[in-house]
Amino acid sequence: MPESMIVSYFFAAVFGAVLASFLVHEYDNYGSDNKTAKLRSICDHCGKNLNALNLVPIFSFVFQLGKSSCCKKSLSFKYLFTELALAAFFVLCVYMGNLFSLGLIIPALILLALIDEKYQEIPIGLNIFIFIWVIANASFIENLLFAGVVVLFLLTLYWGYLKYRKVEGLGLGDIVLLGSVSLYLGFPYALYLITISASLLLLKIIGSRRYQERHAFGSWIVLTFGAFILFQEFYGFAG
Repeated sequence: MPESMIVSYFFAAVFGAVLASFLVHEYDNYGSDNKTAKLRSICDHCGKNLNALNLVPIFSFVFQLGKSSCCKKSLSFKYLFTELALAAFFVLCVYMGNLFSLGLIIPALILLALIDEKYQEIPIGLNIFIFIWVIANASFIENLLFAGVVVLFLLTLYWGYLKYRKVEGLGLGDIVLLGSVSLYLGFPYALYLITISASLLLLKIIGSRRYQERHAFGSWIVLTFGAFILFQEFYGFAG
């Protein structure tokens, strides 16, 4: 293996692990009233500010034997698992030659799905990022008319439901997200995605028997979208 490839794999793994640490931090602190004040990471147990040695992805967890250095309590394995998984994924992206396309969108989709499922809210920053990624990575001009029809139809449903039921049946964030998906996939694949996402959400509702509660739809949209992207990338790579 050429030395340049080894270096590329190493930096990809480091970048993936660091990004994973940042995403976990963002998820843990999302919705906090004092989030703007929590620029530094803190211990999950005692709340003490962590120093630089506590924040080295993967290695801090291993060298501290899975315990916090301040209060010696067990750390969640979500940190180690997420950092290892994203490091390996970024190495795979370099191998496939898609680090800055596939490697950036999948973590964003996973973070959006987790936040929407927990808080039933799609962060506007992630929605904008997905839209920009679609513009940069798709021949969207040919799908522009179809995406416009999808957004217009969904907006009609949104305002009609809001007028007669006085509540939102579908969030505006979901509509923007589906607009981006429609720009990327076009007809008929965007309709397939909507059908699959809605079916998965319906199965979740039936399985949980929580018929009267609000359920996040955006999380199922982005997870299905991610599956579509991965299928396209791996199928194209294999071909």
